[in-house]
Amino acid sequence: MRNHLIHLFFFLVGAGWFLGCSAIAQQWPTHPLRIIVPWPPGNGADILMRLIAERLSLVLGQQVVVDNRAGAGGIVGAAIAAKASPDGYTYFAGGSG
Repeated sequence: MRNHLIHLFFFLVGAGWFLGCSAIAQQWPTHPLRIIVPWPPGNGADILMRLIAERLSLVLGQQVVVDNRAGAGGIVGAAIAAKASPDGYTYFAGGSG
């Protein structure tokens, strides 16, 4: 009986490892990324984010969108970023004022 439990244990550990490896091998990103910039277009931060987004698009092979959400000293953009789904596809370009 004890041998069967040991074999079952190693089987379950091996199966968990195998399934875990297949989860790691999934492609990312599968759809466009979004960078929220809480300042108006043409601002220095906006220009920098657009340069970064262009390079990221080339590296990741997926479109990276810069979304300007100016207003209330950055609070509008921050609120939108805070309410975004936590899936790793939305980023916030905050600054230290």
